[in-house]
Amino acid sequence: MAVIGKIREKSGLVLIVVGIAMLAFLLPTDGLTGLFGGQDNSVGEIGGVEITGQEFDQRLEQAILVWENQNRTSAPTDIRDQFKEQVWNDIIREVVLESQFKELGLSVSPEELADMVQGNDPHPQVKEAFTDPNTGVFNPGQVLQFLKSLETMPAENRNQWFLFEEGMEKERIATKYNNLLIKGMYPTTSMQKRAFTEQNEQRDLKFVAKRYISVNDSTISISNEEKRAYYEEHKSEFKQDASRDIEYVKFEVTPSEADIAEAKKWMEETAEEFKTTEDDSSFVAYNSEQPMDETYLGLESMPAALDSSAFNAEVGTVFPVYEEQGAFVLAKLSEIKMIPDSVKARHILLKTSNQPSDTLLEAKLDSIKSLVENGADFAQLAKDFSEDVGSAIEGGDLGWFTEGRMVPTFNDACFYGKVGELVIVPSNYGFHLIDIQEQAQKSRKVKLAKIVRQITPSNETFDEMFAKASTFYSINATSEAFTKATETGEYVKQLASDIKVGDKGFAGMPNVRDVIRWAFKSDKGSVCEPKQFDNTFIVAHLAEVREEGIATMDQVEIQIELGAKKKKKAAMFIEEMKGVASLEELAQKVGGTVETADNVNFAAYAIPGMGQELRVNGMVSTLQQGQISVPIEGQTGVFVVQVNQVKTTTTETVDYSPIKAQLEQSYQATAGRVIEVLKEKFGVVDKRYKFY
Repeated sequence: MAVIGKIREKSGLVLIVVGIAMLAFLLPTDGLTGLFGGQDNSVGEIGGVEITGQEFDQRLEQAILVWENQNRTSAPTDIRDQFKEQVWNDIIREVVLESQFKELGLSVSPEELADMVQGNDPHPQVKEAFTDPNTGVFNPGQVLQFLKSLETMPAENRNQWFLFEEGMEKERIATKYNNLLIKGMYPTTSMQKRAFTEQNEQRDLKFVAKRYISVNDSTISISNEEKRAYYEEHKSEFKQDASRDIEYVKFEVTPSEADIAEAKKWMEETAEEFKTTEDDSSFVAYNSEQPMDETYLGLESMPAALDSSAFNAEVGTVFPVYEEQGAFVLAKLSEIKMIPDSVKARHILLKTSNQPSDTLLEAKLDSIKSLVENGADFAQLAKDFSEDVGSAIEGGDLGWFTEGRMVPTFNDACFYGKVGELVIVPSNYGFHLIDIQEQAQKSRKVKLAKIVRQITPSNETFDEMFAKASTFYSINATSEAFTKATETGEYVKQLASDIKVGDKGFAGMPNVRDVIRWAFKSDKGSVCEPKQFDNTFIVAHLAEVREEGIATMDQVEIQIELGAKKKKKAAMFIEEMKGVASLEELAQKVGGTVETADNVNFAAYAIPGMGQELRVNGMVSTLQQGQISVPIEGQTGVFVVQVNQVKTTTTETVDYSPIKAQLEQSYQATAGRVIEVLKEKFGVVDKRYKFY
């Protein structure tokens, strides 16, 4: 069973890498009808293939179950959210990649799969599972013995192995596909030479620029037809993800005067009992919203609301109620101790994962303690046995440290123990043998028992604010009414822009997933009923809806207007800059100067004095020495360029192998992006927001 354990531990990695969850069919479908019981239970479409909510949820819960089994704990919210994305991406890969595998006829034969398990060069995880940990040698005989014993294994273990084999098969097919892509892009000798030239051939330039900023936008008028033409020509620049803009009004529930008075009254009544109780810890545990703090405080660490007289009070003194961080606090001086300000100690640590007790380690430390008590060198024993590497090389020495620097059990042993004591204590790191070497001068420290009660709104206060939010909604449930109501100044309208479908919140409101789900299920102009998030009610207005694809003209109106004006300027400048014999003549004509840029090559992203002007760069690479270009429409202006000098590197004896490696690496990166291209080709519609 140890082999199955190794496979179970590692096989999840294969499934993640390949991107295919294969355990979903094992889950029952009962219990899912509540979430996905309606007529429209689709969570998305991939290439026309509908993904049902039941299918997605089965695979999601199975992935989480595998994680929980491996980590022996319940999956927290952030882990569950990560799996929601991973499982969705796994399904996308299945649909788009497996269609390509089938189209290409890619498969793994039974003989090939057998070779991956018991051949001369088995799969790395098979090799790891059947390698002797003591010798590091792979044992193929154990593989055969294991395979023969499959029939007698429990069904769970046998299924786990078959699923692992299926994962290896899918991984091999994916590897074949990836290799086909990479091998299909080969850098020929001519391509290597061209790439070398592009990177190394340099040109020194002179140029005249007429920049768009030289003509104010307000002087350029454009018609609706010109705007439409610009939009149609540049549609590809207006691609967008689905997003929403939400306007909202917050109704925050804060404690009323009555709530504050009630909380303070309760604290004052509790103070009378607090004065007479003899068990402060139990009283705090029963009455306080925070646990007892066992720390002993110096004068400098006392709460700001308590002065030096409180520090010097007698044990049992209960101080007046004070307010701290939105809560009322009732403090009682519970204990006084004389504690050193700092301690010098050394230790020997034996680590354990078997908390809270590990008798073997305790016994071993007890033996080491006996050795020290009988004259052995503590420092040498620390070097030999301590698993705290940082201090072991110093003989376990930790130097001087103040209270609170170490974990509680270690801290208490050092500060409340006596100099010269050898103490064994547990911690979350393991077990420590501590030698208390020195203690600084002792000073008065006090322990405060504190009753803490947050000042929170009452149910009545919540009801009042909910009624206010509900009244606002009932009067302003249309887009026009909401807009008008938030223009008067009585209500503060806030805006959350560019919200994506997977967002959990927005600035100032981090956990408002329910509002975001509403926004993606509603029409533009909708107003939602009051939604509560902690101590806040929100009434939201869906101000803008942007669907995935090409933005509409009204959504990119500003960009269109700016772009169309720039294009019109470019046409004017090009006409003005035509037909000159020299750059000097052109500079005089347009009121500019002749500028220079040296060492420009095609592979560069920017040109000195111009910035990122890719059109200019492309034109420059075609010009011969002394040649003047036509006017070139750029990003920041129109340019006319002349090449002063072409500087080339001889290519007769050049070693192109670095260029070849560079191109091959770029091809591999291109192959790695194929999934994004296929997703765009197939079309992916994500509707998980309806349920999650």
